[in-house]
Amino acid sequence: MHLKHRLRDATLAGLAAFTAVIVLSYLKNWTHFMILSAPLGATLVLLLLLPSAPLSRPKHVILGHLLTTILSIIGLKFIPDPMIGLAICFGLSFTLMVLTDTLHPPAGANPILIYLADPELAALDFILPTLFGTLFMIGFASIYHYIFTHRRYPFGPKVAKAEKKTV
Repeated sequence: MHLKHRLRDATLAGLAAFTAVIVLSYLKNWTHFMILSAPLGATLVLLLLLPSAPLSRPKHVILGHLLTTILSIIGLKFIPDPMIGLAICFGLSFTLMVLTDTLHPPAGANPILIYLADPELAALDFILPTLFGTLFMIGFASIYHYIFTHRRYPFGPKVAKAEKKTV
């Protein structure tokens, strides 16, 4: 790709990432729960820069994050040793994402994030931000690609409109 195009694409993606983080930061104050997390930041990288990648599909993003989050909440409740619990949840997350065809690499970090958080938080304090954050990221990426790129995330490339035929 020509340097001029790379610079344009990189600048647009950087500005979009800036915008997404600002919006999510203000939403955190509004909703009073942490919507933005490192795993969701990594998800945004994939959605903005590699939207056609199979692991960037909405199914993978939403279900991968929810699966690893729910699994980690269960681990916190039922495995008393946090180091063993984290290791089990971390490894099992990989296995379950592959078996359910919901593999999304950034979601693999959710067990670490959850085990580092306050273990006394309610399950919904993890699940709702994860769900809302993934839906926001997908919606944001859809709008970004609609306006700035030739892609229709999550549906693929734009299709040129057929010119009207005159008889």
